[in-house]
Amino acid sequence: MNASPVGSVLELFAGAGGAALGLQRAGWQHLACIDRMPAAVATLREAGFPALEGDVYDIDWSPWTDEVDLLWASPPCQPGSQAGRRRGARDDRDGWPATFAAIDALGPTWVLAENVLGWTRHRRGCNRRGAGRACVGCYWANRILPQLRDRFEFVGTWRLDAADYGTPQRRRRVILWAGPLPLNTTPPRPTHAQPDDEDARLLGRLPWVTMGEAIGETLLDPTTCDRRRCYPCDEDYGRACAERWRLGAPAPTVTTTEEKGTRAHGPDWTFNGGPDRASDTAFLVAGIRRIDVAEGLALQGFPEDWPLQGSVHDRYLQVGNAVPPQMAEAVGGAVALAHRGLERLVRVHPLPELVAALRRNAVAVPTHLWSPA
Repeated sequence: MNASPVGSVLELFAGAGGAALGLQRAGWQHLACIDRMPAAVATLREAGFPALEGDVYDIDWSPWTDEVDLLWASPPCQPGSQAGRRRGARDDRDGWPATFAAIDALGPTWVLAENVLGWTRHRRGCNRRGAGRACVGCYWANRILPQLRDRFEFVGTWRLDAADYGTPQRRRRVILWAGPLPLNTTPPRPTHAQPDDEDARLLGRLPWVTMGEAIGETLLDPTTCDRRRCYPCDEDYGRACAERWRLGAPAPTVTTTEEKGTRAHGPDWTFNGGPDRASDTAFLVAGIRRIDVAEGLALQGFPEDWPLQGSVHDRYLQVGNAVPPQMAEAVGGAVALAHRGLERLVRVHPLPELVAALRRNAVAVPTHLWSPA
């Protein structure tokens, strides 16, 4: 963590603490991390964060009113994801109304919200003008973004892949930001890239962190195979896993499911990161091999000693829904650059005059120049 905090942050839907760890590394100081899952709250407290158990709809925000520099939210992804049937505002798990209620009560300077790309995609044949009852993309474009624009001077989005910031996993997400200064439309500068990207190598970016680097060679050891947990059961287990797992590349996306007998989801080798009811013991991975909690935690970019709490089921849910710390650090660090700049600028220029000048000259804060400390 930086010696002098950038500012204060309050987290909604904090989960296993991936965002908390990343924001802490970027220099933000936590006021509170809120989640309604007791095991997640226990994890956060064990990791040293001020965690509060509760539903974001029922929280009394008065202790932190006008004290929050950055509000981070990771609303449930199911209403916008394919697996959750993309029901948007019709889904009881929709966390955006609660997020806006928190914004209104707390008055943060900045907002960062992380979620799946599915929120931004329109239904086939949609005219893109709806209110969002039938189309998640319309809900995003015509309700979520306008509500933020009503509350903040500048609003924008970044599309990121966690692998580009050192997470051993391909995890594509949209980051929604809002605040008093315009941020660069380009996402924070990646630290990693595909190994064969010569241009990225010349820019000093490291190769993607691979699954093999993150979880070692145990997957290739036939003696680790519990044949009751493999399908199909292959005598040459090591060679089969080496081919299917592609240990020389980042992992596919880690998600959470409780469907019995879930298998591979095609060429992307999607992880199904939750215990299925057949075994209640482990992830299902590409229909070949189950991985344990520690391996899933490593593929999400957490430290080896991260203190996950709760039952086996609870720990799988936390891992499958986590935000990779490296990605949170990147976007948190980018906003930290802007926040430090804002503090310096308002000492010289009144904020309304500053905003008007920025709009007039179409100037943006070069947040894409963020780099890890």
